[in-house]
Amino acid sequence: MSLESDVDRGQRADRLMNDPLLVEAFGLVKQAIIDGWESAPIRDVEGHHELKLMMKLLGDVRAHLERAVADGKLAAMELNSRRKLTLAEFRQARYG
Repeated sequence: MSLESDVDRGQRADRLMNDPLLVEAFGLVKQAIIDGWESAPIRDVEGHHELKLMMKLLGDVRAHLERAVADGKLAAMELNSRRKLTLAEFRQARYG
């Protein structure tokens, strides 16, 4: 993947992470899992395990988006750094 595509991907992930509908969806799903966990009988070991897996997967989705945002920010900084270096090199070559 190119730095430009990483920047674009990060920006799109950031918009998703801040979209009120997605924020609401994450919250509602998390609360439903917690409610299921609290209402499940103690003897339902398999049910508790499945709910724990659901919570982990929800966290994994969030972490994937957060990683894309972070990677995009790093890519933007790298591109900016390269552009500044190129400008400095141009000035040095032109003006000695």
